[in-house]
Amino acid sequence: MTQMMKSYFITLAILFLLRVEAGAEGVCQCPLTMPPLQALCESEAVIKLYVTGKEEVDNGAMIKYNVHAFEVYKGPDGRIDAVYSPLECTADLQTNLALYIITGSLEADGTVHITSCNFIKRWDELSDTELNLLEKYQNSCG
Repeated sequence: MTQMMKSYFITLAILFLLRVEAGAEGVCQCPLTMPPLQALCESEAVIKLYVTGKEEVDNGAMIKYNVHAFEVYKGPDGRIDAVYSPLECTADLQTNLALYIITGSLEADGTVHITSCNFIKRWDELSDTELNLLEKYQNSCG
């Protein structure tokens, strides 16, 4: 193998390793799971909703879930008709009209963003303790 070929091979190997490392950073890594009360109290948005549709937006970088919010425990003022989730860490919400309780973050423009790391649970799968926390949400997070 000539010196020039070795140089090309080494350059390609380095580029490949850099690409693999960059791809690994894009994978969703969630911190340790919080207890439900902490997740509810520390989130910027806590909403009871169902999903009416979903579509890719931002050139496929985000999933936009069209939603109907039944109750906003915490979050933006006004009507919430969508929540957004990045594709590399998307929360998997179904459009089968199942009720969900979700937590998320608020962007400066008032939109709600969620990831698979947030507390997201179907309403009919909440434990009695979780339902009790939501009923007394204002007092629980004091």
